[in-house]
Amino acid sequence: MKNVIFILSALVFFSCTEPSTKDTADKKIEEGLEQIKEGLEMKADSAGAYLESQKAKAEAEINARMKELDARINKLEKDGSKKSREAREELEEDRTELEKKLDEIKNSSETTWEKTKQSLDTTFRKADNKWKEIKADFKDLFN
Repeated sequence: MKNVIFILSALVFFSCTEPSTKDTADKKIEEGLEQIKEGLEMKADSAGAYLESQKAKAEAEINARMKELDARINKLEKDGSKKSREAREELEEDRTELEKKLDEIKNSSETTWEKTKQSLDTTFRKADNKWKEIKADFKDLFN
Protein backbone atom coordinates (compact mmCIF):
# COMPACT_ATOMS: atom_id res chain seq x y z
CA MET A 1 0.00 0.00 0.00
CA LYS A 2 2.91 2.33 0.81
CA ASN A 3 4.30 1.68 -2.65
CA VAL A 4 1.01 2.60 -4.26
CA ILE A 5 0.81 5.87 -2.30
CA PHE A 6 4.42 6.66 -3.14
CA ILE A 7 3.86 5.98 -6.82
CA LEU A 8 0.69 8.04 -6.91
CA SER A 9 2.49 10.91 -5.14
CA ALA A 10 5.27 10.70 -7.69
CA LEU A 11 2.72 10.74 -10.49
CA VAL A 12 1.14 13.91 -9.13
CA PHE A 13 4.53 15.54 -8.69
CA PHE A 14 5.68 14.72 -12.19
CA SER A 15 2.42 15.76 -13.77
CA CYS A 16 2.94 19.26 -12.35
CA THR A 17 6.36 19.76 -13.94
CA GLU A 18 7.19 21.90 -16.94
CA PRO A 19 6.14 20.80 -20.44
CA SER A 20 9.79 20.14 -21.39
CA THR A 21 9.81 17.22 -18.98
CA LYS A 22 6.36 16.00 -19.99
CA ASP A 23 7.79 13.07 -21.96
CA THR A 24 9.82 12.00 -18.94
CA ALA A 25 6.78 12.40 -16.71
CA ASP A 26 4.65 10.32 -19.07
CA LYS A 27 7.30 7.62 -19.06
CA LYS A 28 7.45 7.65 -15.26
CA ILE A 29 3.67 7.49 -15.06
CA GLU A 30 3.68 4.44 -17.32
CA GLU A 31 6.40 2.83 -15.21
CA GLY A 32 4.45 3.59 -12.04
CA LEU A 33 1.28 2.12 -13.44
CA GLU A 34 3.17 -0.99 -14.50
CA GLN A 35 4.58 -1.37 -10.98
CA ILE A 36 1.08 -1.02 -9.52
CA LYS A 37 -0.19 -3.66 -11.92
CA GLU A 38 2.64 -6.03 -10.99
CA GLY A 39 1.99 -5.43 -7.29
CA LEU A 40 -1.69 -6.23 -7.67
CA GLU A 41 -0.89 -9.40 -9.60
CA MET A 42 1.48 -10.49 -6.84
CA LYS A 43 -1.18 -9.86 -4.19
CA ALA A 44 -3.73 -11.86 -6.18
CA ASP A 45 -1.26 -14.74 -6.51
CA SER A 46 -0.54 -14.60 -2.77
CA ALA A 47 -4.24 -14.60 -1.91
CA GLY A 48 -4.83 -17.58 -4.18
CA ALA A 49 -1.93 -19.49 -2.64
CA TYR A 50 -3.19 -18.69 0.85
CA LEU A 51 -6.68 -19.95 -0.01
CA GLU A 52 -5.27 -23.18 -1.43
CA SER A 53 -3.18 -23.63 1.71
CA GLN A 54 -6.24 -23.13 3.94
CA LYS A 55 -8.30 -25.52 1.83
CA ALA A 56 -5.56 -28.17 2.03
CA LYS A 57 -5.44 -27.87 5.83
CA ALA A 58 -9.22 -28.19 6.07
CA GLU A 59 -9.23 -31.22 3.75
CA ALA A 60 -6.51 -32.89 5.84
CA GLU A 61 -8.50 -32.25 9.03
CA ILE A 62 -11.66 -33.71 7.50
CA ASN A 63 -9.80 -36.77 6.23
CA ALA A 64 -8.28 -37.35 9.68
CA ARG A 65 -11.70 -37.06 11.34
CA MET A 66 -13.27 -39.43 8.82
CA LYS A 67 -10.52 -41.95 9.57
CA GLU A 68 -11.28 -41.63 13.31
CA LEU A 69 -14.98 -42.07 12.64
CA ASP A 70 -14.29 -45.19 10.58
CA ALA A 71 -12.36 -46.72 13.48
CA ARG A 72 -15.13 -45.85 15.94
CA ILE A 73 -17.80 -47.23 13.61
CA ASN A 74 -15.83 -50.49 13.29
CA LYS A 75 -15.62 -50.83 17.08
CA LEU A 76 -19.34 -50.27 17.40
CA GLU A 77 -20.03 -52.87 14.68
CA LYS A 78 -18.09 -55.44 16.70
CA ASP A 79 -20.18 -54.71 19.79
CA GLY A 80 -23.35 -55.76 17.98
CA SER A 81 -25.89 -54.40 20.46
CA LYS A 82 -28.93 -52.35 19.49
CA LYS A 83 -27.51 -49.36 21.33
CA SER A 84 -24.22 -49.64 19.44
CA ARG A 85 -26.09 -49.91 16.13
CA GLU A 86 -27.91 -46.65 16.88
CA ALA A 87 -24.65 -44.96 17.88
CA ARG A 88 -22.97 -46.30 14.75
CA GLU A 89 -25.76 -44.83 12.60
CA GLU A 90 -25.22 -41.43 14.23
CA LEU A 91 -21.50 -41.60 13.51
CA GLU A 92 -22.20 -42.64 9.93
CA GLU A 93 -24.41 -39.55 9.57
CA ASP A 94 -21.51 -37.43 10.84
CA ARG A 95 -19.18 -39.09 8.34
CA THR A 96 -21.61 -38.40 5.49
CA GLU A 97 -21.80 -34.77 6.58
CA LEU A 98 -18.00 -34.55 6.56
CA GLU A 99 -17.92 -35.96 3.03
CA LYS A 100 -20.31 -33.18 1.96
CA LYS A 101 -18.09 -30.59 3.65
CA LEU A 102 -15.08 -32.00 1.83
CA ASP A 103 -16.86 -31.40 -1.48
CA GLU A 104 -17.83 -27.88 -0.37
CA ILE A 105 -14.22 -27.09 0.46
CA LYS A 106 -12.94 -28.39 -2.85
CA ASN A 107 -15.49 -26.23 -4.68
CA SER A 108 -15.17 -23.11 -2.53
CA SER A 109 -13.79 -19.87 -3.90
CA GLU A 110 -12.25 -16.83 -2.27
CA THR A 111 -15.70 -15.29 -1.96
CA THR A 112 -17.29 -18.35 -0.34
CA TRP A 113 -14.34 -19.53 1.76
CA GLU A 114 -15.23 -17.79 5.04
CA LYS A 115 -18.80 -19.08 4.96
CA THR A 116 -17.58 -22.58 4.09
CA LYS A 117 -15.02 -22.50 6.91
CA GLN A 118 -17.63 -21.36 9.45
CA SER A 119 -19.97 -24.11 8.33
CA LEU A 120 -17.17 -26.65 8.70
CA ASP A 121 -16.35 -25.41 12.21
CA THR A 122 -20.02 -25.82 13.17
CA THR A 123 -20.05 -29.35 11.76
CA PHE A 124 -16.90 -30.21 13.75
CA ARG A 125 -18.42 -28.88 16.99
CA LYS A 126 -21.64 -30.85 16.49
CA ALA A 127 -19.73 -34.03 15.71
CA ASP A 128 -17.49 -33.53 18.76
CA ASN A 129 -20.50 -33.05 21.04
CA LYS A 130 -22.21 -36.12 19.62
CA TRP A 131 -19.04 -38.15 20.09
CA LYS A 132 -18.77 -37.11 23.75
CA GLU A 133 -22.31 -38.38 24.33
CA ILE A 134 -21.63 -41.67 22.56
CA LYS A 135 -18.31 -42.15 24.32
CA ALA A 136 -20.00 -41.65 27.69
CA ASP A 137 -22.52 -44.37 26.82
CA PHE A 138 -19.77 -46.81 25.79
CA LYS A 139 -17.09 -46.22 28.43
CA ASP A 140 -15.89 -49.82 28.34
CA LEU A 141 -15.58 -49.87 24.57
CA PHE A 142 -13.73 -46.56 24.08
CA ASN A 143 -11.59 -46.17 27.20
